[in-house]
Amino acid sequence: MHKGLKVGLVIGIMLFLFGCSASEEEIEALNAELEGKQRLNIALGKVEGVNYAAGTAICAALKKSGSNLPCKLMASEGYQQNVLAINSGQVDLALVRADSAYLAWHGRQPYSKRNTKVRVLLSLHQEMATLLANNDSNILSFMQIAGKAINIGEKKSDNSRLLRKLLSHCQIPSKKFSRLKSSLLPELLVKGEVDGGFDFLTHPAEPVQILTNAKPIQFLPITGQCVENYIDDVPYMDKTNIPGGIYKGVAADIPTIGSKVWLVANSEISNAVAYDVVKAIFADIEQIRRKEPAFYRLSPRNMLSSFIIPYHIGAVQFYIEKGWYRENY
Repeated sequence: MHKGLKVGLVIGIMLFLFGCSASEEEIEALNAELEGKQRLNIALGKVEGVNYAAGTAICAALKKSGSNLPCKLMASEGYQQNVLAINSGQVDLALVRADSAYLAWHGRQPYSKRNTKVRVLLSLHQEMATLLANNDSNILSFMQIAGKAINIGEKKSDNSRLLRKLLSHCQIPSKKFSRLKSSLLPELLVKGEVDGGFDFLTHPAEPVQILTNAKPIQFLPITGQCVENYIDDVPYMDKTNIPGGIYKGVAADIPTIGSKVWLVANSEISNAVAYDVVKAIFADIEQIRRKEPAFYRLSPRNMLSSFIIPYHIGAVQFYIEKGWYRENY
């Protein structure tokens, strides 16, 4: 396997120690122990939240399967960096949102060239476009946000890029919308500094739970013909629902759109390793579902939706054996 990604916080954890807490000194010692040894480097993004839960679950599944490859979980600045690290061979596996993978594969902005060493293993959770508004904002629908104080995230972020494309399809001018970090949205709403704003979230999301416990908040559906046109135009977006009953004051499902988070691999890792990773995950799927609320719907059906870049051959071999593989995958 390859030496690890050098950018960002790096956390190396031997499989047999997963689930145990470790000090910075212990982590550094484990990193040193891993140097020069064969291992699976997995890029996650931020070392927190759903993606970190996914990484630890994958490594725990590998340990349970009897794999002799330790995992090295690696933080990064986000999905774009993960794609580039996979394509360059700096990491073996990574969590990547479908839009980032698709644009990288085709060499579209923000990527300067095609990244063709990325291969899909399976789909995990979904990040959903979430439009929140204060009750006194007089916003009753997605199409009524024009002219309101709306935050759409930092200009160069993946989330903001997706939202600007959606707004363009719906002919909603976005030049006057604020471009603060999406993570600041709950605070901005509590302080009344914006009428509403967008984020891409996996639900349930703890910041939103805290927000809805603090004050009444509207979850606005993202629907309409222009939204349908947007989905038709970008194959990495799907219709979905924010589940009802998980936030205070939100009883019914909220229709919206989302993009799935994939576990991808470098095309040069062996078929045997890719096969073993996928097999271990599905063998431990019940435990993975219990690890994080966002995983409770995981099943072969929704983890093998039609992918828009190629599978790794090792993963295909496993799916053929299980009778799950279809040509449109």
